[in-house]
Amino acid sequence: GLGPNGGNYDSFQGTDDVMRANARLTADDMFNRYKAARDWGMKLPRANGKSASIGFCMGGGNSFRFASEIPDLNAAVVFYGNPANPEMLAKIKAPVLAFYGDDDARVTATMAPTEAAMKAAGRSFEAHSYPHGTHGFLEYQDLGGNPTATSDSWARTIAFLKEHTK
Repeated sequence: GLGPNGGNYDSFQGTDDVMRANARLTADDMFNRYKAARDWGMKLPRANGKSASIGFCMGGGNSFRFASEIPDLNAAVVFYGNPANPEMLAKIKAPVLAFYGDDDARVTATMAPTEAAMKAAGRSFEAHSYPHGTHGFLEYQDLGGNPTATSDSWARTIAFLKEHTK
């Protein structure tokens, strides 16, 4: 609904216009959209009553937030994302699986403090960091250490989601 005349993705002239429109969304706007999508999905006939969040980069941070604000979420997966603030971590009830790349110093620097905060709060947090993995390693799968990071993290993600949402 952010496109010209209230249109959706296909109403934009190009990707740059889409990016500019998304940049106007506040964190609360995004959260409300994620929550609405989850609420809708939970009502589908094939829904089993369990749900998870997954996010990449900013979406990884949003996955942390979603887990902190949706107490009945069953799992959260974070790819190279930061929690918005450490206080939110204590509110998370769902197990969290997180992935980082060693060549992504800014984000990977948050891994140890996040592990410590989750442990202090008695929360389930499993983190993996990959040698030579970059920020966005799933998008840039063919660079440096990204093939190993991609194949290992995705297999772990599928297993984790099956374990917590079936």
